[in-house]
Amino acid sequence: MERVSLCSVCHSDRLLTIDVDRNFCRCRTCGFIFDSPRPSSDEVVAFYSQAGKYDSWVDEESARERLWKRRLKKLMPYRTPGDILDIGTGIGQFLHLAKPYFSAVKGTEVSESGVRAAKERYALDILHGSVEELPLAPSSFDNITLFHVLEHVPDPGALIRTCITLLRPRGTLFVAVPNDVLAWTSSIKRLGKKMGLARFEKFSPSLGISKAGTSREIHLSHFTPPVLRKLVETQGFSIIDESIDPYYVASGIGLLVHTVYWFFHRALLGLTGVNRYDTIFMVGRKRASA
Repeated sequence: MERVSLCSVCHSDRLLTIDVDRNFCRCRTCGFIFDSPRPSSDEVVAFYSQAGKYDSWVDEESARERLWKRRLKKLMPYRTPGDILDIGTGIGQFLHLAKPYFSAVKGTEVSESGVRAAKERYALDILHGSVEELPLAPSSFDNITLFHVLEHVPDPGALIRTCITLLRPRGTLFVAVPNDVLAWTSSIKRLGKKMGLARFEKFSPSLGISKAGTSREIHLSHFTPPVLRKLVETQGFSIIDESIDPYYVASGIGLLVHTVYWFFHRALLGLTGVNRYDTIFMVGRKRASA
């Protein structure tokens, strides 16, 4: 386990532990919530490289295709003409579907099993490793996507700085992350925890979030829309869209329920400016001065 001494968003050392049992901390300066102590980068990579980690992605290929098409539809109005880099591409299904809309597609992935699956299923040569450590030239891409990646990395600020370096002038960054601090579902988990219900035992009574490693994912950071906006803007981007990510993988009646719920929260966000959905979707354009 490693400890965090500086906030990745604003670099403040004014950090407060808000749930000692689950290692949740908050930056007193900007409000960023993160895990400390937390699993190391090597542990996170090992977790996502386990044999069979992406088996469910293959089993849910049809439902996930609908997910990726929804995301493609959201990003198309904002994309910069040219190529695209998908960081943390998993098994490469998004890039496979994105090929017709970009001059070239490229992806990175820390999981060996993910890279192997992308090659076997979609004939994609994915770069294996962390994007910060790969030999990619500055100003190489017109678009970069970070779909549910930022919450897994030890230093979100460093990753966004890498993106600004890799993008060409007027390049576009697409980010999707969980909204697990402000989402209605987290409020339900907090309530269940406070009521002593067994199924909610692992969740924080103050945040409604579980400790890293106690679920199917390892999340090291927990964003809210204002914190994510600050992170993206301070690294050299202008925000051109802020909405919610249609992240759900579902079929049958579940697909209908999730779709209605997503449309409800999209309308709620439009009317109130408040995001209580499970996710955040943000689009930034590289400023001329960056």
